[in-house]
Amino acid sequence: MPQSLPYELEHPAVPPVEEIAALASRAEAADGDPPFSDQTLVDLRTAPAGRVGTVLARDSGGELAGAAVCVHEPDDGAQLVELVVDPGHRRRGIGTALAAALAGKSGGTVRAWAHGGHPGAATLAARHGLVPVRDLHRLLRPLGKAPDLPLPEEMPAGFRLRAFEPGRDEDEWLRVNAAAFADHPEQGRMTLEDLRQREAEPWFDPAGFLLAVRADEPATVAGFHWTKVHSGDGGDAGPGEVYAVGVSPEHQGTGLGRALTAAGVNHLARRGLAEVMLYVDGDNRAALRLYERLGFRPWHLDVMYARTASA
Repeated sequence: MPQSLPYELEHPAVPPVEEIAALASRAEAADGDPPFSDQTLVDLRTAPAGRVGTVLARDSGGELAGAAVCVHEPDDGAQLVELVVDPGHRRRGIGTALAAALAGKSGGTVRAWAHGGHPGAATLAARHGLVPVRDLHRLLRPLGKAPDLPLPEEMPAGFRLRAFEPGRDEDEWLRVNAAAFADHPEQGRMTLEDLRQREAEPWFDPAGFLLAVRADEPATVAGFHWTKVHSGDGGDAGPGEVYAVGVSPEHQGTGLGRALTAAGVNHLARRGLAEVMLYVDGDNRAALRLYERLGFRPWHLDVMYARTASA
């Protein structure tokens, strides 16, 4: 970072989580893209010492102008990096300085998310030897007004829907989630602490966390549709989200996934929301085709870049 610019880099032992979250909210309001994933924000709050590192940039008045977060992933030891610069402090070299500071501390495999797939992120990634390895598509669908619900909704025979019950369903949901997303790099490794952190978020609503159970086994979860409602401008509700849809492997291929998807989308429509969005990996062609048939269309693209230890 040029010495003439009034910014200083910090490497705090304890990250100022709420200050970083507020910076992320300002950036999302300006860009339409959240700079950090939900899991990164959870890790900032709950991960044990040494697992999460941060580099901060502050202006001469002490305002947080930029932040880079590096999470050491437990499965393979890779480092997951996400970075944000305040909209009022951009094009002043802060992103370059934060990336360089992290690069000096990062060895082994490094992965970095560029939420929104911005060209500047691609340039910064290439400068540090990272190449694109994963596309995460965001799709969007308009919602009709109740009672004209968007999708036909009929559960397969023998199943019914009920709402998630905090304090009762956590372990059973974690079992099904791990099985349904065994090959997913983020969703499949959610822990009880991760789930409880999300239950503590202002957006969490158990009424929108739909569980499919057998009529004669209401405690055993066969599948789920977890919805989310984003904040909009002025405190109004923003778009709804298909946060996660999962079906236990023994019930896949029964039509339960499509029925759960419809039930969650209709739940969001009943709340009067105008739109619903979702994330899906670019290599999941079957899911992309399903969501296209359900009326979803391409909206935004997130790109993951990576550099391996041997690169």
